[in-house]
Amino acid sequence: MPSLPPAIDLNFTAKGDGPLVVALHDVGRPAKDLQKALKPLLNDHRLLIPELRGHGDSPCPAGPWSIDDFASDVARLVAGEGGGAVMVGIGLGGATALALALGHPGLVSGLVLSGIGPRGEEADGRDRWMLIARALRERNRDEGQALAAEAMATRPDWRGALAQVDAPVAILAGSDDKAVPAQDQRELAIWLRAATFDIVEDAGHDMAKDGGPDLVAAVRRLAVADEAEAVTA
Repeated sequence: MPSLPPAIDLNFTAKGDGPLVVALHDVGRPAKDLQKALKPLLNDHRLLIPELRGHGDSPCPAGPWSIDDFASDVARLVAGEGGGAVMVGIGLGGATALALALGHPGLVSGLVLSGIGPRGEEADGRDRWMLIARALRERNRDEGQALAAEAMATRPDWRGALAQVDAPVAILAGSDDKAVPAQDQRELAIWLRAATFDIVEDAGHDMAKDGGPDLVAAVRRLAVADEAEAVTA
């Protein structure tokens, strides 16, 4: 088991028995949306859904934060479960899952990602995230979500590192995702060694709301592929 950097103890729910699935929400989105979307998996999986730092009842340490900070928090949870998790991530959650797969590959058996691309933000994208952070502070008085938005603004460009990810990846892009267009998510699939890419029609950026059945189906496809690999190994 790899050594883990300092992290905080996240609030989370964990239900069910079987292979581990860890689901990570987007900036400002409630974890309960993923609980509802992935509920069918409880028949044969253990489903762990944390509230990321700065969200819900999880701690909000002083900033600034990086995406690696989010990944370190989640790594502690996954390591405590013994690793081997299929990570489901949307937006911020997708970035966190990718950082976890790159930093702690032994903890991850597969990835289901939506609403994230492989590139860091250019100047206009960073400005947009900083405007979001300012609005969250001024209108919502929500420091945690603002720090999360700033972490998204400064996330790294992963293109040169993604070939290191050995785990299978399923990428689901909403056809109506305006925040991260489908072509940007398709590029993520190109840089990964073992990725599939699908467009979910009539879905936007919030795949937890718009594409629950597709998320469940993607997790199940990865589980079947993992079992097949184990048989032939």
